[in-house]
Amino acid sequence: MNKYLEAIKNAVVDMDEDNITGLIDQALANGLTDEEIYNEGLSAGMLEVTRLFEEEVYYVSEVIVCADTLNKGVNYLQGKSAHEIEKDGPKIVLGVVEGDLHEIGKNIVKIMFQAANFDVYDLGLNVKAEDFIKKAEEVNADFIGLSTMMTTTMHKMEEVVKLNEGKTPLILIGGGPISQNFADEIGADGYSKNAVEAVDLVRRLKSGL
Repeated sequence: MNKYLEAIKNAVVDMDEDNITGLIDQALANGLTDEEIYNEGLSAGMLEVTRLFEEEVYYVSEVIVCADTLNKGVNYLQGKSAHEIEKDGPKIVLGVVEGDLHEIGKNIVKIMFQAANFDVYDLGLNVKAEDFIKKAEEVNADFIGLSTMMTTTMHKMEEVVKLNEGKTPLILIGGGPISQNFADEIGADGYSKNAVEAVDLVRRLKSGL
């Protein structure tokens, strides 16, 4: 691996916010393209973080700081770039369903999706069913990702599924109380128990579209 890209990747993994922009400058000065820096440096670093999270080497607190380092690098690189860095992955509308204000899990999924170069539209928390559908239609999304950590708001996922009937996006669900059985019961297109599995699920489903 190119030493400049490896240094950027390691900076993300090591939560090195102080040096990430300088490392990007070095990479650019040595002829590396924006896309190489994004895909093989920044994104590769965050994908390594996902592996460490899955193996319980890193926990939520570390993932958040790694994500801050990633975002600082991405924003800096975008500012230096003469063009928009394209996301060539599937388009995903993501959010926490209406009535739920817990978004740490959703934010981790968002980080993993962005690291995989997916094009993510994050609606945040407490999102009404019709707003998921409206945004998905607006951006021509491939997927709608729904999250909840509360049993009392699980039924809101079914509202989105019903509103989406006859439409293109596939609906993926997840969160603490969610299971594959519940996904089958409400007619969701997919379920994942964690963020790493969510990336794999999207890739599998996208290849079948």
